Amino acid sequence: MGMLDHWQPIAPVAALKNKQLLATEVAGKAIVLFRNSQGRIGALDDTCPHRRLKLSAGTVVGDKLQCRYHGWTFDCEGQGESPGTPKLHACAGHYSVCEAQNYIWLKSRDSNPKFPEFNTEGFTFMCHLQHESPAPLELTVDNFCEIEHTPTTHAIFGYQLERMKEVQVRFETDDNRVRVINTGPPKKLGTILNWMIGIRNNYIFNDDWTTYFSPVYSIYEHFWSDPITGEEAKIRWRLWIFFVPSNDYKTKVITFAYAKSKYPGPNGCLLPFRGLMRKKLDKEIQLDIDILSKFADFNPDIEGMKLSRFDRVLGLNRERIARIYRGISADQSTLSISKPSLRLAK
Repeated sequence: MGMLDHWQPIAPVAALKNKQLLATEVAGKAIVLFRNSQGRIGALDDTCPHRRLKLSAGTVVGDKLQCRYHGWTFDCEGQGESPGTPKLHACAGHYSVCEAQNYIWLKSRDSNPKFPEFNTEGFTFMCHLQHESPAPLELTVDNFCEIEHTPTTHAIFGYQLERMKEVQVRFETDDNRVRVINTGPPKKLGTILNWMIGIRNNYIFNDDWTTYFSPVYSIYEHFWSDPITGEEAKIRWRLWIFFVPSNDYKTKVITFAYAKSKYPGPNGCLLPFRGLMRKKLDKEIQLDIDILSKFADFNPDIEGMKLSRFDRVLGLNRERIARIYRGISADQSTLSISKPSLRLAK
């Protein structure tokens, strides 16, 4: 399987209304999405097979996308017609599309991957967010799959720098996933947030996530608890974060955020706080994006790095990204990432 053979979240459903076009890039492939007059979504290579104009420069006419250059039209399966040469057969590359979680998802038309699972029972949807990391896929995943950076990078989630040596980390792996469980003294959030979340003085912060590789995404459990009794604070977060490579230099980071509350009332009284959670979460991820822009070297090869006990996950993830997501062997993976340093695309 290749990178386009997995279901990838592309854009919010609201970003593509009737007769609209949306140009995007996935794994270095330029793609145009369009919604025809019947509400169906088509996803085509963003190149007209006639004279290579971008199809995203065209318009939707009825059930088809019309190229702006010579008026050739293409349906959702990429079947094209030429008004000047009606018997001429033309076909644009096309992709499978579906709508789920209020998002548009895309994969290659001939692949048959399993759709990512969203176990949200007992949780309330809070928001979805989209950011663009100015770094390759592997480096972006590295950042979101270790917690040693949280004391100096993050505002809320994470641990105290002076007590990082107390943080415990363990790994659970199989051929298809990597789980990382971190527990330790939490960052100080302040009286108001402590009261709202229900964090007591002796509580630890639990950062427990599992990364999957078809496509590449992590499911995060964030909660505070008593290390002796296991009693949890009143709020628990569950996040799905997908890492979608735009190209060799940039990666989309798409987040689906849910929360669970012990407070009484409908949805644990969470709905009035959606805006606050969205604001706080957006800030936390933006801090990650900012730090990712500061690399001196964007080569994703980890050879020669001085890695810590928290960094074992880097090698575990790379092997599975290569084998499952990119569809290449471990040996080929080593060769593919040991190339001249990738610099930040301007």
